[in-house]
Amino acid sequence: MPLVLASILTPAIGIEPARAGDGWDLLGAIEIRETEHNGRWAVEKTFPEALRAAKDGFRITGYYVPVQAQAYVRSFLLVPDPADCPFCGGGGYGPTLEVQMRKAMPDIAEGTQITVEGTLRLIDSDETYQSAILTEGVLLD
Repeated sequence: MPLVLASILTPAIGIEPARAGDGWDLLGAIEIRETEHNGRWAVEKTFPEALRAAKDGFRITGYYVPVQAQAYVRSFLLVPDPADCPFCGGGGYGPTLEVQMRKAMPDIAEGTQITVEGTLRLIDSDETYQSAILTEGVLLD
């Protein structure tokens, strides 16, 4: 049974959110609306053309959040700011990108800033708020 990490991540002094007109801005431009038709709840998403154009070779910098305790990981979350860690019980839940790596990589410390590149798969399902997954990820930095 996988162990989900729920440790508290305390941002170190000097850590800045990972922004720079980067992929987080494109992901943040996705419009999400809740709808209900005939008693059925649904999520409608509108993806900006700039995001669709950037989905191949999508590069993004963020902070590493593991989802399982493993020596080698292929799947993890990336957040633009350590305070956005979804497992930390802080003041809310911010933008999060699921990353699936091409090859397993050694686990690194939670909150480490990294840059990855891969293919952004847009999720148009009306049953989830999740709007994208980075697949075939490669660690750049």
